[in-house]
Amino acid sequence: MQKNYLKLLLLMVCLVSASGINAQTYTHGHITAVTFPSLNHDSTMCHSTGNVIYNITIDTSYVGDSVKVVDTISHSLIGAYGNTTGASPWTFSAPVFFYNPVITDDQVAGPGVVFNGPVIKITYNADTINGIPNIFFLAVPNPCIYGTVSGTVYIDKNTNCLFDAGDTALNGIIVTSNANLSSPSAPSISEWNYTGSAGTYSITVQKSWMTNYTVSLPPDYAFIFPISPCFSGSYTCTTLPQTGVDFPLECTSNIDVYCFAESPADVRVNTPFFMQPFVGNVGCDTASGQMKLVKDSRVIYDPSLSLYPASSVAGDTLIWNYTDLTNVSGGAYWNYMLPSIHLTPDTTVVVGDTLCFRVYTNILPADINPWDNDYTICLPVVYSYDPNLKEVSPQGTGPQGYIPATTDSLTYTVHFQNTGSSYAINVSIIDTLDSHISPNSVKILGTSKTMTPVWLAPNIVQFNYNSIYLPDSTDNEAASHGYVRFMVKLNSGLPAGTQIKNTADIYFDTNPAVVTNTTLNTIQAPVTTGLPTASIAPVKLYPNPATDYVVVEHLQNGKIQIEDINGSVVIEQDVTDSKTTIDINRLPNGIYVAKCISKNGVTIKKFIKY
Repeated sequence: MQKNYLKLLLLMVCLVSASGINAQTYTHGHITAVTFPSLNHDSTMCHSTGNVIYNITIDTSYVGDSVKVVDTISHSLIGAYGNTTGASPWTFSAPVFFYNPVITDDQVAGPGVVFNGPVIKITYNADTINGIPNIFFLAVPNPCIYGTVSGTVYIDKNTNCLFDAGDTALNGIIVTSNANLSSPSAPSISEWNYTGSAGTYSITVQKSWMTNYTVSLPPDYAFIFPISPCFSGSYTCTTLPQTGVDFPLECTSNIDVYCFAESPADVRVNTPFFMQPFVGNVGCDTASGQMKLVKDSRVIYDPSLSLYPASSVAGDTLIWNYTDLTNVSGGAYWNYMLPSIHLTPDTTVVVGDTLCFRVYTNILPADINPWDNDYTICLPVVYSYDPNLKEVSPQGTGPQGYIPATTDSLTYTVHFQNTGSSYAINVSIIDTLDSHISPNSVKILGTSKTMTPVWLAPNIVQFNYNSIYLPDSTDNEAASHGYVRFMVKLNSGLPAGTQIKNTADIYFDTNPAVVTNTTLNTIQAPVTTGLPTASIAPVKLYPNPATDYVVVEHLQNGKIQIEDINGSVVIEQDVTDSKTTIDINRLPNGIYVAKCISKNGVTIKKFIKY
């Protein structure tokens, strides 16, 4: 049976390769099926769309007869058709989908492209045509022409503008290409790629409609790799191919240590899960210190089931030591420490609870961005839920998600899950960034599977999971999930009250978009004192984390409001002394926001109760 199927598949490929779009006929018993593949080429968008129609005839049929078309790989039903008129012979058309219905012209090999779909079975009563291969080589008329631009990204240690002995090739650097086109449908196209282990990159650029293109590094690299005599920041060209478009970089002494945590989107009662606390350094100079994770007291940590367990544990705080963390060590730009810890909610956790965790590290004197050294994540405890959602960090406080005006970046995570009846072949996420986010500032922090990002516009990024074959939740719930996490830069100088919103559209194959929730952050108004800054001592709140009480200093003749993560006021107390103790013993464990209110303004403090 397998040999016959392979022979049939080989014959099919040979036939369609030779005959282009000529029909193929299959017959068994009362069934005759004729395939009609077709291709439509869009010369302005430089891509082809393919489809195949099966004309099926039942030579002897009656009212109420039915025919089923089935995908023999996934065992899913492609279509079911019924004879409602009593026609005999009975003829109808059945579309059969391709796994790759759209193919861009840069994938054209020789005169055409291969469209492939499921191996199908057609059943009518006792008659069956089984194992019809759905693979077609279709000729593409006048495809657009492409060329490549390539080069090396490296640390030019001797500043001679050449990649030679002693220089360090950089792996994992993003290189972007922005092509200006005369195409009426696509005036510009942005592409990007990562450098490999040898520091090399190669980007394919469309040149049929090209007027010019620019190759550059994202602007957020500038703090560590400044413009130098050997590196102008970008290169503009008008012809392809181009080789040796190198980026000889120099290092500053800046470091930027940052923390976050990867995790499921939520937690189930009595169900173990893994969390990945993370510390990295986006700098040339080395950084050493400790990463600490303060876990919710209602989860149990199991070091024996964890990958890279904590160096030490103090109560609910897990501690890891790291030494000489640098992003140019061994040529690796993304250099980090990423444990994976096994956690289980204890028996007190019920649906509706929220489990909160804090990951932070010490702030070094040379750290240029201390705001990203402290990351808090809260996970809801749920039953069934919509698994396709979006989260933002920092979440901010209250329903408006207030964040300090000094916040320079946001981290977004898009979670997705295939809850259909069969595996998803391709998954894509389209994210339109808010106008208050710096265009092209996306930095990928993590992804569940191999993913290719593409800029559709300066503020629209698409994350493509091609051939992911994501299982459905019924067949394999654990493997049916995925995520992408990325950081973006906020525009500088945003005024108080500015709202930053974000929503993602998730596409599973050719199904309509699944629209996530909308995240919201609002720029908080700065503290207005009305007095010279030097005459006002800053408000302090400690200890943090706290168990039984917190102490507030320098809030004389004011008021303190403590809110939970939902923005509800759980404690409100007048403050008359310069040093006041607030009893928090009765509060559930979690993360709280203290609003310290006085005639000089409002100071926001966040603390963890455990």
